[in-house]
Amino acid sequence: MFERPSARLAYTALAVTCFAIFLAALDQTAVSALLPVIIEDFEGAFSPTSVERAGWIITAYLVGYTVVMPVMGRVSDLFGHRRVFNVSILIFILGSVLCALSPSLYWLSAARALQAVGGGAIVPIAMGMVGYSFSLRQQAVVIGVLVAAGEAGGVLGPLYGAYLAEPFGWQAIFWVNIPLGLLVIAGVRLLVPRWPRRRVPIDWRGALLLALFLAVVTAGLSGQRTAGWYGFVLPMLGAGLVLLAAFIWVEQRQEHPVIRLSLFRNISFSAANIANVLEGVAMITALVQVPFFAYTTVAATPIEGGLLLVRMTVMIPLGALLGGFLVNRIGHRYVAAGGFVLAATGMYLVSRWRLDVSGVAQTRDLMIAGFGFGLNSPALAAAVVATVSRTRLAASFAIHIVAKVTGMMVGLAFLGGWGIYRFESELSLAGLPLLDWDRLTAIVEQRSMDAILLVLNRFFLVAAICCALAVIPSLFINVRRDAAEVEET
Repeated sequence: MFERPSARLAYTALAVTCFAIFLAALDQTAVSALLPVIIEDFEGAFSPTSVERAGWIITAYLVGYTVVMPVMGRVSDLFGHRRVFNVSILIFILGSVLCALSPSLYWLSAARALQAVGGGAIVPIAMGMVGYSFSLRQQAVVIGVLVAAGEAGGVLGPLYGAYLAEPFGWQAIFWVNIPLGLLVIAGVRLLVPRWPRRRVPIDWRGALLLALFLAVVTAGLSGQRTAGWYGFVLPMLGAGLVLLAAFIWVEQRQEHPVIRLSLFRNISFSAANIANVLEGVAMITALVQVPFFAYTTVAATPIEGGLLLVRMTVMIPLGALLGGFLVNRIGHRYVAAGGFVLAATGMYLVSRWRLDVSGVAQTRDLMIAGFGFGLNSPALAAAVVATVSRTRLAASFAIHIVAKVTGMMVGLAFLGGWGIYRFESELSLAGLPLLDWDRLTAIVEQRSMDAILLVLNRFFLVAAICCALAVIPSLFINVRRDAAEVEET
């Protein structure tokens, strides 16, 4: 029978892992505010080609982050969380150094992918540490704290990056990761206790197939904006289906698979992951389009756009903290469903914004949506944790995060393809008085603004619909905490 560490050791370990998650989330979103600065530094001027290449700086990180999570979660279960955690931080630091020294956008994208390999391993390993340190009834609250730490990093990332780069250059956001990463490693060695590990062979074939599947599908969805559906996306998705079929075939024949497919027979586990996919679509829509609304309607700077987004993101960690406390009191399903109802309400209100929307209305609508996004996160995560054994906590939670990131990739593909098509359809120049230049200019500007606003409203409405749909799988979550507690201990 496993003996948990003392309360003091458990909470010091929680503090260290929270800081590591905060650091990874901070870096993940910091670059988004600095893309214009990075493009000018490498290319000298903006162009469609340079913007396209710069987009892979974010995409490469997302690909690496998505690919590594389920693999490293299983590796940490088998080889020890402390050791793998510190190796992951070292990879994150190495990637940061290469990012700061990058001579081109292509090199920077590759370095970001390496950096994501380290950053993507942090969350599932931290969840494994939680599983060994706290009882099942405590885990819901602790997961809320971990989610809040990650969301807080995401909240501050764009502003942190913009303010740090202004006096020191964009490379500063990567150089600062060296001392911060070393501080995390020191904290792990001094404050985090050791956990037992199992000498079980790793399913490397399954890990490779899963990594290839995630990389191919993610790259395919990301490339539809520039490469086209028929020439690139559909072939990549077809290749992804072949890899997925091969992965399932291999996993069904492994004694110790990377992902135990039988987990998906559990209704609560499957329902929580389905809801997380839908939340990913809705959240990426808000994260991308709220700043874009600010840029296009009032010509805001990246910092000003980030400040508008903060009105939503600042509520996410607050909602996560409350959600963690409510799970043990009213149940996983009701907390998750209630969070999605609030998020759907907030995004619906945002979808009704006009050019003259007041600051009070913006704050109200975004705070409602952000609080809802935060409220459901610990409920979904705790439902996943409660359905697996301790030895598979990290790997199973990695599946949960991958589900959300997959939803984000679908959302990005939708925004890129459908949004551009709708904008071009709305911006019709037929019937314009081409001989009257002044009038033509005024009409084109007005039609452009109307088209942008219409497309943004549709984006936010889609986000609201996704949140409303997520209520359905949330209500299928039914975690029997007392029975799970007996089984786990």
